[in-house]
Amino acid sequence: MAGSDSAGRDPATPARPSGRHGAASAAPSGRIRRSAQIGGVAVRHAARTAGARAASRFRDEQADRDARDATILALADDLVTVLGGMRGAAMKLGQLLAVIDIGIAGTSAREAFAERLQPLFQAAPRWTDAAMMAVLDRELGARRGRITRLDGPIASASIGQVYRGVLDDGREVAVKIQYPRVDAMVRADLKNMRLLLKVLGKYIPATNAAALSEEIARQVLAELDFVAELRHHRYFAELFAGHPGIAVPQPIDELCTGRVLVTEFLDGAPFAAAADLAPEQRDRIGEAVYRFYCGEMYRTGRFCADPHPGNVLILPDGRAGFVDFGMTVHLTDAEHDFERELFTALLRGESDRVHALAVRAGFIGRPDLMSADDLAEYIDNVVGWHLHDGAVTITPGTARRAMIAAALPAGGFYDKFEGQMLQAEHALGRRTDMSTVALLGELRATAPWRAIACEVLGLGGPATTMGVEIAEWRDLRGADAG
Repeated sequence: MAGSDSAGRDPATPARPSGRHGAASAAPSGRIRRSAQIGGVAVRHAARTAGARAASRFRDEQADRDARDATILALADDLVTVLGGMRGAAMKLGQLLAVIDIGIAGTSAREAFAERLQPLFQAAPRWTDAAMMAVLDRELGARRGRITRLDGPIASASIGQVYRGVLDDGREVAVKIQYPRVDAMVRADLKNMRLLLKVLGKYIPATNAAALSEEIARQVLAELDFVAELRHHRYFAELFAGHPGIAVPQPIDELCTGRVLVTEFLDGAPFAAAADLAPEQRDRIGEAVYRFYCGEMYRTGRFCADPHPGNVLILPDGRAGFVDFGMTVHLTDAEHDFERELFTALLRGESDRVHALAVRAGFIGRPDLMSADDLAEYIDNVVGWHLHDGAVTITPGTARRAMIAAALPAGGFYDKFEGQMLQAEHALGRRTDMSTVALLGELRATAPWRAIACEVLGLGGPATTMGVEIAEWRDLRGADAG
């Protein structure tokens, strides 16, 4: 990190950031206008859809599919235009649209759709350091003097910016600060997002759009609650303290407020740097990623539901570091029992039981269309990578095939999900599964995933070297171990 302008400063004088200032930002002024734009999106998409349908009798089947895909790609362009400033809500909506069926028939069109939505995933425009420091000064008061150096911002997120700092005791820290007036901005965005999902609901037949809307709203609002995030962060930091494969930075409780989070700084390489590691190192990172995201969902029911390259660091000692706990899910006992029961039945190959559980949960709306054998085939296509015995290498193709099977007519299961309603309480769990396999695909990680899953569920002993290390670590820590 570049040197700070606080060099030689009296430690009692609060440091200012040494990073260059970004363009001044203010609360976006177009939110009211955006409501009207959303209506325009609906009108244009309806017109394009009607036009494609009217012309379908003059085209062959492939041309008809291509025409329908073209209307949805045009919708993606409209969504980016309308949602461009709705960073928090738009990002969650874009992630969910990436894993549910919206009627795209072709693989190339699905990839194009995801590519066109990429602007929704990019970092929000930076606010000036002056605006952010005003928030920090107001929140910390006299405690602000404990931060003797501040560099950055080193990252911009949907609701704030992250700076790298040094405390008066020499510890390096990450300082996450919410944007000014972010609460009002986010609530206005959510109002428009609800309207958009209401408009799009008819084009997402296998999804309860209203429930998804409320789930997105719940998660976005939860990310504003730094008190809750601190609680989740502290939970994971304590749970994984000393873990042989997973690192979570400790929070600095006395410097955290409702709008500021200060934690130890993890000095690691970005996730993309794993591509340069030896295969066995990538495998170990991949196993840590799987255990942290998928493993905790099934083991404890309290999990971070935001698997993303920006939230994973590669530490010099070979561990994977995890940050950002704003989107943490804590399943109820009943929800957790269901997840464990379903996954256990999958691992044991109990297809009839899996089918009965899926019907009970509403994943299958028409059991007469989706038999137990059909469901078993579907599940094998989507999550078979951690149901099969032996070491399995996850590639980008593995993740892509899972996505096709899960969300595309081309996957062969499109007509069997009539009447399905995606359940809000499990939507983030499924997204966590899909996002995790995407991360593992980037790593090209190899591991006995099924054996690890059995270990996590208590159906088997340690499955890997890391599993043995974890067992030894738990023996040393006792009941408090993760």
